[in-house]
Amino acid sequence: MADTALTQSTQLLMDYIKSQIPAITSDQHAETLAAQIIAGLPRLFAESPEIFSIALSMARAKQTTTQLMISRKFNDLMNQIDVQMQRLQWTQAQGREHLEKFYGVRSRYSLSLDQLDNFLLYLQLTDSSAPNP
Repeated sequence: MADTALTQSTQLLMDYIKSQIPAITSDQHAETLAAQIIAGLPRLFAESPEIFSIALSMARAKQTTTQLMISRKFNDLMNQIDVQMQRLQWTQAQGREHLEKFYGVRSRYSLSLDQLDNFLLYLQLTDSSAPNP
């Protein structure tokens, strides 16, 4: 389990290195640099333990920001879908029927953001109050 986590972390670090340092184009070079960085971490944290705390805080802040952005996008899509369903005069039952037919779910809350976006687009392009023409 720990080996899998280390492998995944190393791969993420390699991908980051390749994306941030244009001169590094091969996996071998990225892996070498990632190994050097990982090998130096214990000394770095021993000499400057506050770096770990700062890095952890930054990672948590980024995660919180990402979650907030997803939440806002989700709420925005749900509100826009509500507006379009009202425009079409769809009932909840009609919406559920469409979701079951095209997505295999009974609730919008079971859809991904991409699926919600697709459902909204479908509603925006629909002129009929009858679902699933």
